[in-house]
This record gives sequence, C-alpha cells and structure tokens, in this order.
Amino acid sequence: MQNLLLADFGLFLGRFHPLLVHLPIGFLLLAVLLEWWPGNKIRPAIRVSWTVGAISAVAAAFCGWLLSGESGGGDTLFWHKWLGISVAVLAVVGTYLSWNGGKPAKWVGLLVAGLLAVAGHQGGNLTHGEDYLFEHAPAVVQKITGYQPKSSVNKDWNSVNTDSINIYTALLQPALNKTCVKCHNAGKQNGGLRMDKAHFLFEGGDGGEIIHAGNPMESPWYKRVTLPGSNVKSMPPQGATLDFTQVRLLEYWIAEGADTLALLDPKTTPTDIKMLLARDYGLDLSPKLFVEKIIAPALSAQNINALTAINWAITLLVPGGSALEVKPSPGRIIDAPSLAKLAELAPEQVAYLSLDRLPLTDDDLAPLVSFKNLNRLRLNGTKVSAKTVEILGKLPHLESLNLYDTEVDDEIFAHLQRFPALKRLYLWQTNVTQEAADAYATAHPTVSVDTGFTFAPVIEQKSK
Repeated sequence: MQNLLLADFGLFLGRFHPLLVHLPIGFLLLAVLLEWWPGNKIRPAIRVSWTVGAISAVAAAFCGWLLSGESGGGDTLFWHKWLGISVAVLAVVGTYLSWNGGKPAKWVGLLVAGLLAVAGHQGGNLTHGEDYLFEHAPAVVQKITGYQPKSSVNKDWNSVNTDSINIYTALLQPALNKTCVKCHNAGKQNGGLRMDKAHFLFEGGDGGEIIHAGNPMESPWYKRVTLPGSNVKSMPPQGATLDFTQVRLLEYWIAEGADTLALLDPKTTPTDIKMLLARDYGLDLSPKLFVEKIIAPALSAQNINALTAINWAITLLVPGGSALEVKPSPGRIIDAPSLAKLAELAPEQVAYLSLDRLPLTDDDLAPLVSFKNLNRLRLNGTKVSAKTVEILGKLPHLESLNLYDTEVDDEIFAHLQRFPALKRLYLWQTNVTQEAADAYATAHPTVSVDTGFTFAPVIEQKSK
C-alpha cells in the first residue's frame, strides 16, 4: 500500500511537468541572448536568468522523469527525456560559468538553445503527434520537407471502385491517425500499445489484447472508445474522439473478423452503415451498373475526332464518366484497321461495342482482347469462330456476348467455361446444339443462355 501511494505521488508530481517546462525555456533563451549582448552592465541580469533557468530546468526535468513512467516507451519519449536532462545539466554548468565570469558561458548557451529546440520539438511530437509541425503547412513547405499527408476520409469517392474499398485502410486508419496514433506510435507508446501500423493492433499493449475478432463487446479497444468522456478509462482521454459513424464502422469491422484486408461489400453491408457512409463520407453504396464504376481517363476530343473520321459512332454512357458505347456510324463499314485503331486509342473507355454484320474474321477481331473494360459485345453476323471466343475469355468484365447468326458450334462451350463475368449469352441461328446449350446453362445457372424462340407444335382440333 505504501509503495502504491508513493507511485501515485510520483505521478502527481510528474503532472507538473507541462506547467514547469515553459519557464526554463524563457529564462535560458534570455540568458543566451544577454550573454552575447555587448557590455558588462547587464551581467547581474544574465546571472539571474541563468540561475532561474537552471533551477526551473532541473525541476521540469525531474517532473518529466516521473511523468515518463506512465507514458509508455518509444524513441520520441527517450530522446525528449534525455535531451531535457541534458538541458538541465548544461543550464547548471552555464550558471556556474556565468557567476564566475567565464566566457565559455556564451558557447554553452548556444548549445543549450540548440538542445532546447530539439527537445521542444520532440515534446510537440509527444503531445500533438509527429505530424503536428507540417500537417497544416503550405504545400510548398510540405514538398521541401518531404512530408506526405496521411490519407483522409474526405476524398473523392467518384474515383474509387466501390467494390474494392478496404474497410480498415480507407475508413478506419485515417480516423485513428487523428485520434489514437498521436499517443500510440513508434515514438510514444502509452500503455505499451502501438496503433500506427495495422499489425501492432493485434499485438496489444501492457493490458493484453485489444481486439477479440468477431466480438466487439469483448474487445477492450471498442469498450474504451464507447465509454462516456467523463470516464477516466475513456479513449482518447483528450482531443478529437471517434465520431458515431467511425465507432459503428469499428464495431462492424471487429464483428466481421477484424480482417485488415477485408473489402466493403455493397451487397452485404448493413443498411445503417450505408446510410452513415452516404451522410458523413459522401460514399454511395447503392447498386450501380458496371459502366458507372469504370475508372479511366475520359477520351480526349482529339481521339474522338480521329475515331469519328474512320466511321466510328461514339456515345458517352454515363454523364461525367468515361465509359463509351461504340458502333459503326449508320451506313458505314468498319474494317480491320479501324478496329485496331479503336483498340489503340480507347482501350480503357470502350464498354459497349457493336460489330453487327461486319465481314470481320478471327484475325480481324484479335484487337478485342485490348478492351479491358468491355462489358457488352455484339458479334452478330460476323465470321467469328471458337478461336475468337477463346481469347474473349481474357476480358474480366464481359457480361453480355451476342453471337447471333454466326457459324460457331459446340466447341465454344469449352472456352466459355473460363469467362469470369458472363451473364448473358445469345446463340440464335448458330450451329450450337440445344443439348450442349442446355448442359452449359445447367452447369452455369448465373448465365442466361438464349438460343432463340421455341414454338410449340400446332395441334389440330378435330371438328365435331
């Protein structure tokens, strides 16, 4: 019990460190300035400045030493502590030299000023985070110093594929950077806990694990951020806290397994989280067509004019987007070089492509594999064969393929097995057998296979 009281009294004294630390800064800097002032008339003032600065520096260093016991570890704390002690020692040396008329006090003073600057910066890192000095600096200053702003939740989600948003990296980590990391980083680890990197979260701190995957209510981290601010165990103890949406995201992330690689699935994300993300982040998770999610640079006016000149008709599918529907201009014929040119100038932008009734062979159609965002393809009436169907399996987003009135046969089904996104397949008036089409449709229930109309036989009714 006595040891506990002594420990508490030590922490009580340590809390005076922030109050005392500013006093030696002012007096010691004044002493350094006066040391270099011409004349000897101000020597008494110099001695007083050194003396008061030294006494307050020793007191501040002593309280800081006591306070460090509850501040965890880390490189930043280590350097701040020992630089502060060095300042106190040199301040005593400077006082002694000043009272004994020693000129070296001038040079000791310069050293003290330098150490004060570095120790003060380390103290700022401890209390405000390592980015406090450059976080709001002009862009030119950030560039010169090599500062890289941390990602923010306030971003343009229109340039992000909503099927590939990492819950932790994109939504939780930016919130932690503002609330938790300033006390739990490489330089400062309150409670022996680091939170600046994802893998440190699972190592826990002095109190053990902070995450119990699948169970938010048993996870100390979640418990601490949901306590009332008046509770001494509430985290963070001061400054910015996680808002309601961020706490709900944390709860959901832990409940789903606390996987730092988990993606936000618009299909399974709870409705309340969708509403919160839309309200606070401007992130719309409502279902979208593939063409609405294409992220690619808009096709330049120069390239549009070049393609129009070789008989392509180009239509923008999404206002403000980049996805295009491309087909031959009315009454015009597209040849193999024109298709190759389209693949050269718009490999990312073409989403819907119609080549109906064009006399294109497998060799002519080889550039189709370049359209990495191709979503719908019409090859009606072309000279396509299984050779082209095979290469189309490399297109990751091809959902609709129309082979109406072509010479393809059952050989295509061996290649269609490898289509990653196919949903609709049109096979009217082809050499495909109904049995092979039915077998493929049975094996791939998510693909709609259309082989044309099937008419029921006409049964003549006998007259009575």
